Amino acid sequence: MKDFKLPEYLKDFKLPEYLKDDNYIFLIIIAIFSVIFLLNKLYAIAALSVAILLISLVATIGRHNKRQKNLSNYIIDFTNSIENLSVSSLFNFPMPVSIIGKDGKICWFNLKFREVIGEDALVESIEEVSPNFPIKNLEENIQGMLNNLEVIYDNKAYNVMYSKLDEKQFSDDASYILYWVDNTAFRTIKNKYNDERPIALIIQIDNYSEISEKMDKLIRASMIAEIEKILNKHANEMNGFVLKYDSDRFIMLIENKYLEMIEAKKFAMLEEVKEIKSSGEYFFTLSIGVGAYAKTIGQLFEYAKGALDISLGRGGDQAVVKRINSVKFYGGKSKAVEKRTKVKARIMSFALRQIIDQSSNVIIMGHRVGDMDSLGSSIGLYSMVKSRGKKAYIVLNSVNYALKNLVDRMEKEDPSYKEALITTEQALRLIDSESVCVVLDTHKASFTEAPEVLENVEKIVLIDHHRRGEEYIENAVLDYIEPYASSTCELVSELIQYLEDHIKLTKFEADAMLAGIVVDTNSFIFKTGVRTFEAASFLRRNGADTVEVKELFSEGLENMKKKTEIMDRAEMKFGDVAISYIDEISENNNVLAAKAADELLTVKDVKASFVLVKHDGYIHISGRSMGQISVQLILEMLGGGGHLTMAGAQIQTDSIQEAKEKLYDAIKQYKEDGKEE
Repeated sequence: MKDFKLPEYLKDFKLPEYLKDDNYIFLIIIAIFSVIFLLNKLYAIAALSVAILLISLVATIGRHNKRQKNLSNYIIDFTNSIENLSVSSLFNFPMPVSIIGKDGKICWFNLKFREVIGEDALVESIEEVSPNFPIKNLEENIQGMLNNLEVIYDNKAYNVMYSKLDEKQFSDDASYILYWVDNTAFRTIKNKYNDERPIALIIQIDNYSEISEKMDKLIRASMIAEIEKILNKHANEMNGFVLKYDSDRFIMLIENKYLEMIEAKKFAMLEEVKEIKSSGEYFFTLSIGVGAYAKTIGQLFEYAKGALDISLGRGGDQAVVKRINSVKFYGGKSKAVEKRTKVKARIMSFALRQIIDQSSNVIIMGHRVGDMDSLGSSIGLYSMVKSRGKKAYIVLNSVNYALKNLVDRMEKEDPSYKEALITTEQALRLIDSESVCVVLDTHKASFTEAPEVLENVEKIVLIDHHRRGEEYIENAVLDYIEPYASSTCELVSELIQYLEDHIKLTKFEADAMLAGIVVDTNSFIFKTGVRTFEAASFLRRNGADTVEVKELFSEGLENMKKKTEIMDRAEMKFGDVAISYIDEISENNNVLAAKAADELLTVKDVKASFVLVKHDGYIHISGRSMGQISVQLILEMLGGGGHLTMAGAQIQTDSIQEAKEKLYDAIKQYKEDGKEE
């Protein structure tokens, strides 16, 4: 205990009026009489009066000083008692209390705080008690609370209320007084609640109908039973259960504490199910939608259904975990299964026809930095809208190198095509309450030719063949996402076939759509199914000429030389990946990069190729593969996306080398995760 110092306000202490001696009244009276006696020449009596006056004055002053001293001593003693009582109360306070300096040095603590750190513990800094103590945050809010601070000495959690001390109120170094409220019980209950809260998994056998047609019923039943066995095994390990509610769908409920475990194992059930093969080497794959951390059970299943839709939209054979503010993907290394039935295409065509008929005009747009598929499908949809007697427009702000040949031919074919091409500003002026915007060849709003149009139009239709990513246009009145399809032109050609009134495509329109299929399949080499050839056959019947389509891809000698240079500077990495780059800025380089990446696949032992392109403020990456390596999963790690065999990404940097390093890390992570076929 420090020696008590007399407070400043007591150093010049004066008695209040009601405590002062009243004798001064009598002294005045005696003084008056002394004067009267003196004036009446009663000198003896006057002298006696003066003597009495002096004696009384001395006695009064003495009593006054003694009373003032006694009162001052009493106040000092009382203040000391209060000070001692305050310190004693704080020292014996039933809550841990400590006083620290600005640097976190512990200046003082009470008995309860001693119990927290232990009798024998020697601590000088608050960070020795709680390593993550945010000492720098205290100054921002001089009176506040720190929640759930871990204390290493007793493995407990505390909420810390604190306030700033006045300057030199306790000592020169003291700055904050901390009150430690034990929050361990609440944290334990909270953790128990979080661990035991339900997680919903909706599981679908995504190629059930396609494979079931090819196998014996007994074999199919046996394989389904094996799948149920695997799912039940995993559910039991996670204190959950599985319920089959359709021939190819299951619901699984598990405890939340096991979610990190199955994520760490990359949803091992995906691979286990694929190991169940029939005698014909057919196998099933699963699509899993996981809903987590929802506020209600209803919302939990909404999350799970939304996650399953994303999984199916990405081609299946993967798990998607949807939390409140995040979506994570696991698996997805298999090729999307082609749907042989065209029922969905017919239904979508009918729905699209109704939407077009009810519109005032239709605004069509693909992705920015367009290609043959985005513009070719736009031309096909433009033809559909015209056949319904409605006004149609295609948003195209600039013509890049990939589109130049097609746009030049478009302007030669018919002046009406040129009038149909509009800018973003023109599109915004055309929008009214009945306008419809059709987005083609992308499902990401930020990737579209004119994101502003989406913000102003009420009705949006989405048609795309890319595997669905985290960013998605959620408010579409109709979405047709089929990752099995080779191209958006393939999807649009099927929609045209199922219109109630068959459209007679012009030769140019058929050529444009066939060019879109050719570019996305690399001349029918990659991602080509039965329906791809059926779509090409339909376009061929409508006048598409393969020679003229080939001419749409013709390029100058200078670009051929540049492509050769790109291939010449390519280097092999990881034994089977070719990587090259373009370090000069040009609007045509993305097209050159894509073509060079395709060419690199013709090199022996190359399973995947990447070409980096420098732009102002970012590096674009074009990825291609033969199918054994998923360039989509690799480039998704860098914020991009696409397909198993064709994908792209953008990295926000001006350095080719920095972008290369990030690409190397992504490929290394992909290979370490064992995602190769």
